[in-house]
Amino acid sequence: MLRKHFFKAFTLFAVTFALASVNFAQGTTSRITGTVTDSSGAVVPGANVSLRRDGVGAVVAIAQTNENGSYTFDLIQAGTYDITVEKAGFKKTISTGNAAFVNLPSTINIVLQAGDVSASVTVTGGAEAVQTSTSGNLGTTIDQRTLEALPIVGARGRNPLDLLNFQPGVVNGGNTGGGVNVNGSRDRAFNFTLDGIDINESTAGGSNFTPLRPNPDSVQEFQIVTSNFTAELGRSSGAQVTFVTRSGTNDFHGNLFEYYQTPRFNAKSYAETLLKQPKGQFVQHIFGGSMGGPLSNFGFGEGEPFKLLRNKAFFFVNLQLLRAYDTALVTRTVYTQAARAGLYRYVVGRANAPAGTSTAAVDAIGNPVLPACSGGPPPTNQPCISSYNIATLSPTTFRSDVDGIYQFDAAAEQFRVR
Repeated sequence: MLRKHFFKAFTLFAVTFALASVNFAQGTTSRITGTVTDSSGAVVPGANVSLRRDGVGAVVAIAQTNENGSYTFDLIQAGTYDITVEKAGFKKTISTGNAAFVNLPSTINIVLQAGDVSASVTVTGGAEAVQTSTSGNLGTTIDQRTLEALPIVGARGRNPLDLLNFQPGVVNGGNTGGGVNVNGSRDRAFNFTLDGIDINESTAGGSNFTPLRPNPDSVQEFQIVTSNFTAELGRSSGAQVTFVTRSGTNDFHGNLFEYYQTPRFNAKSYAETLLKQPKGQFVQHIFGGSMGGPLSNFGFGEGEPFKLLRNKAFFFVNLQLLRAYDTALVTRTVYTQAARAGLYRYVVGRANAPAGTSTAAVDAIGNPVLPACSGGPPPTNQPCISSYNIATLSPTTFRSDVDGIYQFDAAAEQFRVR
């Protein structure tokens, strides 16, 4: 029985891991490739190449150059990597600070120097400035540090999608749908993914918004591809927007933040200045924090001491909260005091008309401007004002518990609910 349950659990884990691996490969990975040569330019086959990700410590991939001196690391996470090349008869060469962006492969060529393998040569940022190994995706990749620094604090939080409006080929302000078009495509021809998972608005598929707005502090990279899409991205004709979330490292890192807006620090808006209105009372607090590092093994039931799983497993958590309120000038038409008491007046002899019109039956505060009906019926002094008292003439009576719920404060000119 125990073996049966173990088999089921293992099968479920294997299927879940396989599906996660497939999703991870769909538009969220990158590739590093290059050629290893000696100082004369001759290719060096059979060199051992190892790939190490910054902050993680462990080697994530190992390769060997082929007969053409080329090596390739496919399906790697976006991030910054160190590449180490070793070959007998040459000094060990380490290339550090090589960025691999999502869907944007990097070419890093290594030149070995003759010498003892115990000696080492370190090269910083060896990636080619002109990438000839890319797939041709045309767009922009924004890394985590830039994303946090750019001014994307709006009226309702921090929205990375605001940066989409400033990309080449993007036109904002159309009069249909979401009003954002990319290179002439329809305004709903967008595709949003988070770590390879579809986060499009299902009720308006492909529109230029998503119900899941990633927190900038939790995003490692944010890529916007606007044309020349490859197969893994080419779902729609508009922008392909890819978010990749951050991961923890071997060291614990965290931060706390708050973005605070108050009328004391804000200038009047153009509309308020133009209409000579007082400054709006908009107050906004965006606050939260993040924490990342290695996972821990507490050794429960294993008889092992507590230890951190450095170079093996990591975590990253992030929280962002929004508190905001604003004021607005709103004009509403409300019932007069007589109408709220159940006394409804109407004009006999012509149509009813509100205050401010040429045939108004009452003035701005509800006082009648026509005489009360007399004579008849029908009244002999038409047009005139007659009335119907719901409280006394209606066959159904008011409930006292409902009648007193809504009260009008004449001094404050507002309704209050008891």
